Amino acid sequence: MRAIQSREALEQSGQAYVVAATCHRRLAFCALLADAKPDRFAAHLCHSAHARLHFRRLVSGDHGAESRFLGATQEFSFIDALAAGQPDLATAIAQLAARGHDPAFEYEDDFLLHHFLHQLLLTVRGAGTADLPALLTRWEVVLEGGSDTYLDACRALLHRDARFFDEALQSTAYARMLHFQKLSRDSGPNDELKKTEGALFMNGLAMLRLAELQGMDTQREYPTLPSLARVPTGRPAPPPTAWMSPSPWMSE
Repeated sequence: MRAIQSREALEQSGQAYVVAATCHRRLAFCALLADAKPDRFAAHLCHSAHARLHFRRLVSGDHGAESRFLGATQEFSFIDALAAGQPDLATAIAQLAARGHDPAFEYEDDFLLHHFLHQLLLTVRGAGTADLPALLTRWEVVLEGGSDTYLDACRALLHRDARFFDEALQSTAYARMLHFQKLSRDSGPNDELKKTEGALFMNGLAMLRLAELQGMDTQREYPTLPSLARVPTGRPAPPPTAWMSPSPWMSE
């Protein structure tokens, strides 16, 4: 926050905003996984989303930023907004998100996952008219005959196929669990990832929200998707600037 307030190099590049959003996401994990407080979990996810939206709006004006912070795959705060039950906030982020693949910083299949979720929400909310089937077709081409349970889940979301979505989401959750189990043990990044991202499937929460917004039936819980993390839609969000001054939200 000091870097942002002082407009230091980290602020000018955009990195400070990404770090701020990341820290709030980590605090959200702590609130849910360590303290079992879904309200604080949702509040910190909103802080992450508001930080990203603030940054995106600056960039849409005259604020510079390094390309590595602008790719569609960097929009984890969009996921956070959906998980927090704030589709309006997620829509605002999606409207400003990158719509093209940046091969210097992201794989195209990863880009297509995030871009599809952005465009699906915009379509569901009546704020976009993207050719969603074409995005999935391009995804299939990129895979070159390979499989991807994320693609299966997105196809099910597009067609509102609740049974197929349920199967694909569970398969993706189990694949993620196996991935994190294989990470080597250390006292640094890998252990932090296992205890945060590995313990809670944030993309899955966002996809469940998209299913919910389309009236699809889902189970209440899935692996690494506990019912405690299923925040109801429509709860009041923290003030848009609260992410800049964590107190008193962090002390609640």
